[in-house]
Amino acid sequence: MCTSFSSAMQRLRNQLCSKCAAAVVLLLALGLGATTLTEADTDTFIYAACSPSKYDPGSAFEANLKSLLTSITNASPTAAYSSFTAGNNGTTGDTPAAAAYGLYQCRGDLGNGDCGSCVRDALAQLNQMCPGAYAASLQLEGCYVRYDSTSFLGQQDTAMVYRKCSTSTSSDASFLGSRDAVLGVLQVGGANGYRTGSSGSVQGVSQCLGDLAAADCTACLAQAVGQLKGTCGTALAADVHLAQCYVRYWASGYYFRPSQDYSQDDVGRTVAIIIGILAGLALIVVFISFLRKSC
Repeated sequence: MCTSFSSAMQRLRNQLCSKCAAAVVLLLALGLGATTLTEADTDTFIYAACSPSKYDPGSAFEANLKSLLTSITNASPTAAYSSFTAGNNGTTGDTPAAAAYGLYQCRGDLGNGDCGSCVRDALAQLNQMCPGAYAASLQLEGCYVRYDSTSFLGQQDTAMVYRKCSTSTSSDASFLGSRDAVLGVLQVGGANGYRTGSSGSVQGVSQCLGDLAAADCTACLAQAVGQLKGTCGTALAADVHLAQCYVRYWASGYYFRPSQDYSQDDVGRTVAIIIGILAGLALIVVFISFLRKSC
């Protein structure tokens, strides 16, 4: 009977140890998942531009613009890029100045639902920032919208519209080598003009407008990279937007924060998070070692 009781206690002990070990694995998975950082929300504002000229309320252009923006809103949940023209189509009798031209584009990794949501947010912000403007554009983290009273669709344009460089720099050969490797990858537009790359501690992303041919996309990205290197030098993070493409890179801990400059505070918070993760892992390792000895 003593042997039977001892065996039963051993089985119970083994079951408890197995459950504890499973709980540790679950906590480890949850802990690692909880520390995954979202770099930026898709509706984070980056830049906007508004024409100084205004259209008259109740004008033909206003009616065409409303039609254009409705088309953009309706299309965005089904496609990552589309362009539209409203008015002056030979059936309304509008003058050329009354026609409205526009497009939208979502970041290449967004699903249809996120794309539609981002475009709706962009149009709402555009309406607030550029009321009555004949031409306007707005870039969020996840999407871009633009309209104009003059046709710009399909016309090559490499003017720089936005640039930001981190105040923190590095001349470290390893960083510069990784940065150049990433920028080399980003210069070749991927599927739908969207591409990501990483090397060492550096990551990056680039994208062209959906109506650019592959050769024009590559040329635009090459110019963006040249602008980025020329103006941002050895910055640990940089972001350059031309009219039809953009390129961005960042070293670990220096991901782009549109609402503020890249700062040491961001890096400090990142380091603190990493230290917390390592401390948690160390405790888990100690607990597992205890379980092994006990079981």
